[in-house]
Amino acid sequence: MPPKVLLHGSGAIGTIYLYLLQKGGCEVTAVCRSNYEAAKANGFTINSDLYGKGIDIRPTVVQTPAEAAQAGPYDFVVVCTKALPDSRTAKIIAPAVTDRTCIVLIQNGIGIEDEYAEAFPENPIISCAVYLAATQTEPGRISMGNLELLEIGTFPASAYGSQANVTKATDTFVAALKEGGSNVKFYPDIQERRWNKLLINASWNPICALTLSRDVAFLASSPAAEKLVMDVMREVVAVSQALGYTAITPELAEEQMTKATNRKGGKGIEPSMLVDVLYGRRTEVEVILGNPIKVAGRLGIDVPRMETLYVLSKALDEAMALRQPGKSLAGDETKAVESKTS
Repeated sequence: MPPKVLLHGSGAIGTIYLYLLQKGGCEVTAVCRSNYEAAKANGFTINSDLYGKGIDIRPTVVQTPAEAAQAGPYDFVVVCTKALPDSRTAKIIAPAVTDRTCIVLIQNGIGIEDEYAEAFPENPIISCAVYLAATQTEPGRISMGNLELLEIGTFPASAYGSQANVTKATDTFVAALKEGGSNVKFYPDIQERRWNKLLINASWNPICALTLSRDVAFLASSPAAEKLVMDVMREVVAVSQALGYTAITPELAEEQMTKATNRKGGKGIEPSMLVDVLYGRRTEVEVILGNPIKVAGRLGIDVPRMETLYVLSKALDEAMALRQPGKSLAGDETKAVESKTS
């Protein structure tokens, strides 16, 4: 029988993996929120530079994991929602989780797995770092660029190869994604890949959100702009090295900066935290800055720039929490649009 998948969070990123998993032979049910009515009536439409235009998919659509549980059990519950403060996602998906379910986390940040490991101590957990530029331009309609990369590993890393159910679930999930056309790569220690992505997330995400600027606009704003971004990246490198992730080096940080400077003269990139702020939504400040700062503190490493960005971003996030839903920064009504970039 094909793997049975419940995908929780059918926004821009979630819909792409819904499509890839269906192509890979899985039976997929999608949990939708703001786009439920549109997806229920018309399914999803994907316009992708990578996979093609006008791709129509019609999965089973539900409003909650509790509703989906009636059609279970599921082999995989894939979480594609943002890792927001106090989201309690593990509690929300719990009705759809059984002893045969593997939890898959396609989310940003550091320390995201702990909530699920505590709630489901006997279930396999797969942790993923995603690089994919996609936007939900209107409910149920997804626009995607030409990049898709999913880095996968188990939590904890030692579970793969030592626990048969974890190994089998991971291999099955990777195989389905490859069959569907995903650029998926397995890593023995996914946490190193998460810290690798933090070079981008801990620097560009809060800086662009706080300044309401795309990356190239920020670089052009002052002679000191590039140095600030590099100093934040160097703090990430210092913590990563202390954790034993020796592949995360100052030279790698320089390479990431070069990618940004090479975009000068173009539109640049809107990181996901900037998009969230522009649409009056809460941000992933805790998993992108708060949790890494706690790790740095335990290791005795000073990260003053990350701490400053955290304090400012935390205040901004609290302001977003008080905003009326559906209001942009300009006060205009906005559509339920979700956007993510790498």
